[in-house]
Order: sequence, then C-alpha cells, then structure tokens
Amino acid sequence: MRIIGGQGVGALSSLVITGLNNISFSKFLYHLLSHCAYLLTPPPPPPPSLSSSQPPSVRGHHHTVMRFSQSPLLVVLSACQLAVAQPGPPSGPTGTFFTLPGPVQPSSWFENIVVRPNGRILATRGDAPEIWHINPSTGVGEVLVSLPPSTGAYNLTGISRVHFEPNPCQQVHDTDDPYDTYYDFNEDIETYVFGSSQIPAPLTVTPGSAKVWKLEIDDAGTPTVSHLVSMPSAGFLNGFTEWGNNGRVLISDTEKESVYLLDVASGSYTTPLTNLTGINGIKTFIQKNGAGYLYRADHVSLTFSRIPLNITTATALGPAEVLATSQLIDDFALEANKHDGTGEAYLCTMYDNSLVKVTFGAPPSAGLGVKTTFASNLSGTGAGLCTAAAFGKGKNKNKLYAAVGQGGDSAKLVAFNI
Repeated sequence: MRIIGGQGVGALSSLVITGLNNISFSKFLYHLLSHCAYLLTPPPPPPPSLSSSQPPSVRGHHHTVMRFSQSPLLVVLSACQLAVAQPGPPSGPTGTFFTLPGPVQPSSWFENIVVRPNGRILATRGDAPEIWHINPSTGVGEVLVSLPPSTGAYNLTGISRVHFEPNPCQQVHDTDDPYDTYYDFNEDIETYVFGSSQIPAPLTVTPGSAKVWKLEIDDAGTPTVSHLVSMPSAGFLNGFTEWGNNGRVLISDTEKESVYLLDVASGSYTTPLTNLTGINGIKTFIQKNGAGYLYRADHVSLTFSRIPLNITTATALGPAEVLATSQLIDDFALEANKHDGTGEAYLCTMYDNSLVKVTFGAPPSAGLGVKTTFASNLSGTGAGLCTAAAFGKGKNKNKLYAAVGQGGDSAKLVAFNI
C-alpha cells in the first residue's frame, strides 16, 4: 500500500561486519514472503520505452570494509559502496533496472521490498542476510545491511516502515530532483523492522531461528541496525506491514499459520490471528472512518482476501472476504480509497513469473474483484520467481516495482508504468 513515512535523507552508508557467509538455495516452493502522500509538482515526463533491449552495465564495484560495533545488539553502519548500475531508468524487455552484481547467482532472490520517502528502494535478500539500497532512477545499488552468521540471520524476509506518532506532515524533496516535493511524516529518524529465519533447505525452517531486527536511518543519512526480538516459538516470519502510526507491526508466520502484533518500542508481541492456512504476504489499510483491514495472500487455497480487524487488538471482527480465487500468489502491492475502501492490488504470482492486477470493490461484501494480467515473463528468461511489489514515490509515483529471481540469472528489480 502507498504509505509515506519518514524524512528524505542523503546517500546511505553500508553495514560493516566481518565474516559474511552468503548461502545460496535451490528453488523454494513455499516462498515466504511478505497519509500524507500528496505530490505538489506536475506529473513527470513519460519514461523511456520499456521495450529497449539495451543490456545492463556495471557502473561501480568497490571493496567493502566491515567491522563490529561495541554493542552486541547494535550494528553500526559505516561507509561502503558496493554498487551495480543499469543505464538510466527501466531498460530491457521487462523493464529491468537493477541486477545483483558479480557472478551470476541463479538461486538468488529479493524476498521483500519497501520504498523510502526519498524514492529509494530497500530490498531484503531471501537467500542471504543482506538488505540492498537501490536508486530506481539511476539503477545504482549498494549493500546497506550485511549480518554475519553469528547473528543467526541467514535469510532475510519481510520489511516494513514504522511510525511512532501521527506527527504533522512536512514537505520533503526527492534527493535526485529538489523540485519534486511531497508530504511526509515529520520524524527525525526513519524506522524499519525486518525479519530473519534460517532456511537450510527448501520447505525447512530451523526451529527457534526467527528474529526481528530494527533499522534506523537518521536525518543525516546515518543508518544503524539492532536486534529487536527473538521469537523462538515462531516459524517463518514472512510478511511485515505497519498497523496504524503508533509503532506497531503485523507479521505473518507462514509455517505457524498465524499473524503477530509486535510493539516495536517494547519488543513485546501478541498473536491476534491464527488458523490462517497458507498465509503469505500481508498489507493493511485503515479507512477515514476508522475501519481497519488486513489484506492477505493465501498460497494454499490460491486466494486473495481481506479481514476486518479491531484497531486496538488486531483481532478479526468478521469473516474474510475473498477478492480473487484460483491465483498463485506470494506478496502484493496495494492501493485503496480512504473513503470507501475500493482499490486495486498487484499480485506477485511466484513461479508464474508475472503480475496480476485485481480491482476490487468496497467492503464488507464487494464480492470477487476483476482480474487481469498486468505483466508476464518478468525475468525476461521465460522462468522466474516473482516475490514482492511496491509503488514508487516522488517523481516515480507512477511506477510499480517488482522483485524477480531464480530465472537463470541473478535477482533483479523491474519497473512498469501504472
């Protein structure tokens, strides 16, 4: 869902820790997944055609220096530039604008993506303990977070922005274009939470390995990472999504078929939703009248649905309303109308290597939405795994980004006009 938060900041530095041990994986069948956004400038000019066949190129690849911080729970991020670039905005047959650098990594994938207020993308790797920071306008990306094996964070999962109070909004400039101004929450620090679980083999999650981490980026562009909470009774922490603007996040557990409500300030959590077979990616939406909904993917029943929730406890207020059926689905991007709840979702179809758009009606009983294929063959190779999608911000507000991997080459991000 398009939720704007935090404060635009400058270029990031990268996490620095010795002993990084990347682990690649074979195809993972059960891929886990996952208000103030008023633009003040005229729409940007149309981007270059997505039909260009121009191949990607490497713009920079610099040595990474890594170190520990003094605190075992706080990881300090210092300067590093491990970058790869595609030439300009989307290029290639499917709009590819970023591909992991170095040797081809056919088992790699980005498990989840989130767009920062300044338009940059944070992408968690499902096959390694890394978060990449990517500029969709230039195609330049760098490693932002790289957790060592000693942390137990072998595979990263969902990621979400978190706000701690409904502060007044302020004007924010896109760092690439100072004339592209939009509103954002007036906070000095951008806060994100992300998950990790150890997946030693397909369909296998190491018991007790589930952890939640906090990433903070201050107004000077300095990021830090700290361990927030271990969840030994959890399985695979998949989708992460903010619940309100008071520092709470909902987390889907694909293995335990549950949803947790986590208070980020205290690290405490409850389990308001259970018996959610096949739960995968999740998003939330709260209407102006205060009605709140959880939108969820179900990769077992192949459905996309929404559940009305209690604003305080996040417990269900009624049965799920199915909006799409017979659909392979992992995560999705969601946009809805604050007044009546109508909207649309762009579903990531896992190994169907495509995006499906669902246009749905207002709750509580709108019935099935209208499904259309939005884009196919995202990898450009005829095979691939589509895991996550998110809307652009700022001058890229009319873009939809999607993550695709395991298509015979390295994990990549693609973009489309919407």
